[in-house]
Amino acid sequence: MPQKIYEEYRVGEVFISYARTITEADIVNFTCFAGLKLPMFIDEEFSKKHSIFKTRVAPGLMTASIAAGMLEDILGKYTLAALGLDRFKFKAPVKAGDTLHTRITVEELKDVSDKTKGVLTVRMEVINQNDVVPLEFWGSFMMRKGDF
Repeated sequence: MPQKIYEEYRVGEVFISYARTITEADIVNFTCFAGLKLPMFIDEEFSKKHSIFKTRVAPGLMTASIAAGMLEDILGKYTLAALGLDRFKFKAPVKAGDTLHTRITVEELKDVSDKTKGVLTVRMEVINQNDVVPLEFWGSFMMRKGDF
């Protein structure tokens, strides 16, 4: 997908990312890297007996990290800095075998006083293969104006 400079974005514009299937290895690697030890992430037998999901699930922040990677494919080289990620709404579990993509909607454009950059605010909705939205959150990014 071609990446755009700040001035080319429009409020209400929607982008759809590539899709990615979550694997068992993704969940294991993320929980190990992050040091997460909750049984709902690492213990299938415990999860079958005690979890409301009846199986292990992916950590919500793993889902957010994957969505951030999908967003990077869209914003790309014109991104100068992430200013904030917030209003995380974890609405449904993500499990191994789920295929996710992200719908990114431009919510706000705000010029910065030095005229060389602007702030782009987006809403990100992670969507699974059943059109369920397990995660929604917002992000603001400092974007470069003009081409390199």
